[in-house]
Amino acid sequence: MRIAPRTVVGLFLLALTAAACRDYMPQNGFLRPRTAQKNLSTADAQSKFDHARHAEVLQEQGVPCNDCHRFDARIRTSNSALAAAVSLIGQDPAGAACHYCHGPSEQPMAGAPSQCKTCHTNMLPLLPANHQVAWARVHASVASADPASCQSCHNDAFCINCHQNRDSILTFVHERNYLSFHGVDARANPIQCGNCHRQDFCLNCHAKAAGR
Repeated sequence: MRIAPRTVVGLFLLALTAAACRDYMPQNGFLRPRTAQKNLSTADAQSKFDHARHAEVLQEQGVPCNDCHRFDARIRTSNSALAAAVSLIGQDPAGAACHYCHGPSEQPMAGAPSQCKTCHTNMLPLLPANHQVAWARVHASVASADPASCQSCHNDAFCINCHQNRDSILTFVHERNYLSFHGVDARANPIQCGNCHRQDFCLNCHAKAAGR
């Protein structure tokens, strides 16, 4: 059976249109740009800071307050509430002071934890450049060579959740609507699927769909 050239061209254009629509359709729970990055704030680390706990340690180390707080912001206003609010911003030491002791400075304070997850719970703003493109496919060699680097941001449960959870489709690995077109990838490269999923994962799902 020969397929007319016009049919082939039409199917090709239809596929291109479908692919383009996924990037331009309005965002909702199922359609979102693959490169969308939200919540790039590091406010989670700031809110976690415990001044009383740090004051005791810094006093033992002989670190004065002005090593972190510059106290050189001039606030000219008769509004006391505004002055207090501006003071919190103007005298805030920000991340540079934290990193001086906790790393990645050249001479972090002895005993100060240097892992990012010590203070940060939202790791998205700290995402390294090498994590941006196809990182899931190539991270194994880096993780094997320098596991401590991974552990500075990820705990063991993060790795275990992906490497041992082989009986579900994880939304941070596949898009939410991946089930609708996963057959294309499965036929093109079934070994790739086998890296994460056991054979019975596929068989159990397809058997249910067939009503067996």
